[in-house]
Amino acid sequence: MKLAMTVTDPAHPEKELLTAGYALDEKLLDRLRGVGITVLYVAYPDLSDLDRHLAPYLNPARQRIYQHIKNTMTGIQGNSRPSVNFADYYAATRSLISSLFRQGKHPVYLEEMLEGLGADGIHHAAAVAHLAMVMGIRLEQYIVRQRKLPPDHAREITNLGVAGMLHDIGKTQIAERLRHHTCINEPTNPYDVAAWQAHANWSYDIIRNGVEASASAAVLHHHQHFDGTGFPKMFVQRGSVGEKVEGLRIHVFGRILLAADLYDRLTLTPDGRRRSTVQILHLMRTTYAGQVDPQILRVLPSIIPPYPPGATLKMSDGTLAAVVEFHPREPYYPTVRRLNPEHWTLVGAPFNILPGAGPTITSVCGTSTSDAPPAAFYADVSSALQEIEGDAAPV
Repeated sequence: MKLAMTVTDPAHPEKELLTAGYALDEKLLDRLRGVGITVLYVAYPDLSDLDRHLAPYLNPARQRIYQHIKNTMTGIQGNSRPSVNFADYYAATRSLISSLFRQGKHPVYLEEMLEGLGADGIHHAAAVAHLAMVMGIRLEQYIVRQRKLPPDHAREITNLGVAGMLHDIGKTQIAERLRHHTCINEPTNPYDVAAWQAHANWSYDIIRNGVEASASAAVLHHHQHFDGTGFPKMFVQRGSVGEKVEGLRIHVFGRILLAADLYDRLTLTPDGRRRSTVQILHLMRTTYAGQVDPQILRVLPSIIPPYPPGATLKMSDGTLAAVVEFHPREPYYPTVRRLNPEHWTLVGAPFNILPGAGPTITSVCGTSTSDAPPAAFYADVSSALQEIEGDAAPV
């Protein structure tokens, strides 16, 4: 086997251990396991057309973004007067956006994106920035309508990427014992809750004089839920009445950032196991539905494939198949090919998983889909895309 994707050092994600094309053997595989590497992408002739999906994760801009965040977090830790080189963030963000436009809108190997940059706050910021920018590209028409600005200005998402990188920078200013808490694992003590929630205000205070207003607004709003819960509590004055900032009053960049932040936080279960994409999307549509802009929620499966190309699926007839193509308007119905009894060679012609006909998917990469979304969620994606890409008004 030969590598299809560069392998980075888990302890130092900015450093490459092996480059694409490197030949693998048992001794090397044992060494990689020993340093904590559990997943590799290998060249496979029958699926060589999927290599194009790896391009966004081989781009040097991703490593530059990680390094900028790491340097900033290290430099301002506990500093009462933190400073940030915002020009570097803008330059790295523009580079990655340019790459994403060239290479496609669908991060089909999102698991690799999330695992490849470490497992701490630096990794989280880089992953959220990348996902937010991909979402921003796909949601361009929705963003233009929401921002009510000239289209050329409204569709510019550089500030969304910058906000993604810096959204949790305020955690450097709160007690270290609180920094591991997240939007799905908040503190329980009321005093600790208030102290932890203050990180959104800290983040805003650190960056507001160095970035454009849309970036600082996104950072301030990234924990404000669409249903009016969340924090910090904000109000706008309408005459003599103060109205809560909720729903469409939340900056659209803040709504996208919340969705990206929540997705990344849901990738792991409380005991450290990795959830499948279809499980994460289902949790967002059920348990966390009130937090997310419903229009963004409906479109998300078209951006992040529930069954990414290359994934191994167990079918209801007991056979195994590999996903060979993803369809943005029908993301829950991929094109697949069967695997032979040894589960290595693809056999037979490609065929589509069809609603109400033929075998269904019972697990993806060994994880059961018993809690996958109901059929109503499936049809919702196409209509949401039509609303966003067509002339229909946003919901």
